[in-house]
Amino acid sequence: MTYSTKYPVNTMKHSRISLLISSFAIAIFGGLFMAAPSVQATEITTSLINTAIAKEESPEVLTAEQRKAILKEVISASQHEIATLTETLNDLKLDDAWSLARDHFVATLATSSEYYTGLETRLAEEDISLDEIKSIAADLKEWRETTYTPALKETGNLILIIQTETVHGVVQLRATKIGNDIKKLDKQKLVNTDVLKKYLAQAEHSLKNAQILTDKAKDIYFTASVVPFQPKKEGSADKLNSIAPQEQSPAEELAEIDSQDQVRDLAKESLKEIKAAYELFFKMNDRIRK
Repeated sequence: MTYSTKYPVNTMKHSRISLLISSFAIAIFGGLFMAAPSVQATEITTSLINTAIAKEESPEVLTAEQRKAILKEVISASQHEIATLTETLNDLKLDDAWSLARDHFVATLATSSEYYTGLETRLAEEDISLDEIKSIAADLKEWRETTYTPALKETGNLILIIQTETVHGVVQLRATKIGNDIKKLDKQKLVNTDVLKKYLAQAEHSLKNAQILTDKAKDIYFTASVVPFQPKKEGSADKLNSIAPQEQSPAEELAEIDSQDQVRDLAKESLKEIKAAYELFFKMNDRIRK
C-alpha cells in the first residue's frame, strides 16, 4: 500500500508544491526582469570606437567607409539600447519621489538619442573626409566617457534595483505558499517533511539576506540619485531627510568607491542570494518527486 494510492490528497499537495516551484522557474526564465546595461557591452563599444579613430599607420588600416560603417553600427546599437531602456523605465511602478528621478533619466536618454541622430546626419554627408570621420569618432568616445556612460550606469541601477525587488517579491511569495503547503502535510502526518523544512529554512535565510542587500542598495541610490531631483521647497529638506535612510554613511566616507558601483555590487549580491533560494526550491522539487 502506498500513500499516493490511499490518500490522493497527499499527492495533490506534493503536486501543488512542485507546480509552485515550476511556476517560479517560468517567471525567472521567461524574462521577468531586464538586466541593466553590462560593463562588457560598454567595453566592446569603446573598442569599436577606438578602431574607427585608429591612425592610418596602425597594423589594420581601415578605409573611410569601413570607419563609417563601424560608427553607424555603434550608433544603431546605442539607439536600440536607449529605446529599450526608455521603455523599461516607463514600465516601472514607482512612487512620486522615484518617478521624478525616472523622468530625469528618460529625458537624458532622449537627449542622448538626439546626439546620436546628429552624428548619423554628419556621417551621411557625401563629401565627409577621413579626418572628419576620425574627429566624429573621437568626439563620440569623449562624450560617451564623460556623459553617456555615467548616465547609463545610473539609469541601469534604477532598473536593476526595482526589478531585483520584483524578483525577490516573487520568490518570497513562492516560499510562503510552499511553507503553507508543508504545514498542511504535517497535519496529515503522512509524510516526513524534515528535509523540506530544512531546505525552506535555508531558502528563507537567503531571501532575508537578499532583502538586506537590496535595501542597502536602495538606500544608497536614493541618497545619490533620487534626492537631488526632489522639489526644493521650504521645509522639504527636513521631509526628505526623514525619508532618506538614517544609517547612510556621509558622502566623504564613500568617496573611495563610486556610489553607483556600490549599488550595482549590492544588487548583484542580492540576486545571488535569490538564486541560492531558487536552487533550494529545485532541491525541494526533486525531493518531492522521489
